[in-house]
Amino acid sequence: MSIIDYIEISFIKGIGNRLIKKLIDRYGSVGVILNNPEFLKEDFGDKLYDIVKNREKNLRKKAEEEIKKAEKLGFKIVCLEDNEYPDILKEIPDPPAYIYLSGSFPKDIQLVSVVGSRKHTVYGKSVAKKVVKSLVENGTGIVSGLASGIDRIAHETALDNNGFTVAVLGGGVDQIFPYENKDIYRKIRDKGLLVSEFPIGKKPSKFTFPIRNRIIAGLSLATIVIEASEKSGSLITARYANEYGRIVFSVPSNITNPHGKGTNNLIKEGAVPITDIQDIYETVPYLKKNNVSPEHKLSSIESVILELSSSPVHIDMLSEKSGIKVDDLMLILFDMEIKGIISIDNGMVLRNI
Repeated sequence: MSIIDYIEISFIKGIGNRLIKKLIDRYGSVGVILNNPEFLKEDFGDKLYDIVKNREKNLRKKAEEEIKKAEKLGFKIVCLEDNEYPDILKEIPDPPAYIYLSGSFPKDIQLVSVVGSRKHTVYGKSVAKKVVKSLVENGTGIVSGLASGIDRIAHETALDNNGFTVAVLGGGVDQIFPYENKDIYRKIRDKGLLVSEFPIGKKPSKFTFPIRNRIIAGLSLATIVIEASEKSGSLITARYANEYGRIVFSVPSNITNPHGKGTNNLIKEGAVPITDIQDIYETVPYLKKNNVSPEHKLSSIESVILELSSSPVHIDMLSEKSGIKVDDLMLILFDMEIKGIISIDNGMVLRNI
């Protein structure tokens, strides 16, 4: 595995994240086809072969320079093959080939995104603070986009309550936008995690924010929309979450509030309404801390499986992580399902406690 390979191939015009994921699924690594583009002929056709074969000769040097820029500023880059790359993000159709990070993703923290309008009401602010405070007190990390309004409130509330928060940026990981959020940017860099897929120095724009929003949704078990107008970017995040099969929550809004029309529309479209904080935990019970009751007596192997299932995970991935053969694992999971500890839905293992 070489991060340089990932950056180089991403610099080739005509190759995007979806294709890179397909190349990894087929060849195991993008380095294989950079060194042997002729492999592409049979599987992907002459056009892609020509694109890779005739790529600009200076792309590898540009990739090396990009790595140096990140290192100089104290950021690291992890690619799809890296163990530090979050598994949940790999599940989306077009995960970033690599991401820039200010630190590391904690392995034992589940993530939920909390997003909303830049222009919010007192009610929206109050609900956002209550929701985030409850989530972080139960050990859940908060993902948002470091925008003004609800995003900032979500990040600040998480940090104020000693929780973990992830800011997914709409520009390079070194870019603070809006600049008045420089204080919270620095706090997150110190105590949370900054994430971006954009090159160092890339300025955010109206084109980059929708791209950014898919990562917010992709990192999250669920997305909670607090307040959003009809054309809010938060609705893009919600649509991505729905597309990825993640749960979408929406806070009902006063019907006269223009900044809440989008959230009410989400509920019409099937989002889970939050009328009480407990609605979150009834829908996603494993987000509730200390939810293990006396009747749930876990064996050592069940405890391991439960820990590895902190986020919904496919049985095949769980087998790989635990080192237990699928057939043997299925027997254990069956017993755990009978006890009410987990549920299995279309091959996905979901915690109930």
